Amino acid sequence: MSQEYKPAFTPLDEEEAELAGLDRTTALPDSVREAVLVPYRAEARKNVTMRLSASVIAGLKNKAAQEGVPYQTLASMVLQKYIRGAFLDRDAVQEVVRALQSTRY
Repeated sequence: MSQEYKPAFTPLDEEEAELAGLDRTTALPDSVREAVLVPYRAEARKNVTMRLSASVIAGLKNKAAQEGVPYQTLASMVLQKYIRGAFLDRDAVQEVVRALQSTRY
């Protein structure tokens, strides 16, 4: 008879739970949020025209509103992270999580 796996840790500690409940658009003062965005705005810009589906633009605008940044800035940040290889593949992360969960300590 196998027992259901129960992790030996609490998924969110007190501080993490507090952070998870913050409103991202108001959690940081404007000056701090702007300071974080400076590196993404510092480089010389070149205007480009891209054809994107209406659903992609709507999704960008929705996510940008949640994050409290302009949607074109968010699009630039996403592209920069992709180019640097900073994105994590969701399937790969889930596979690692499943492997860790199946490991008994």
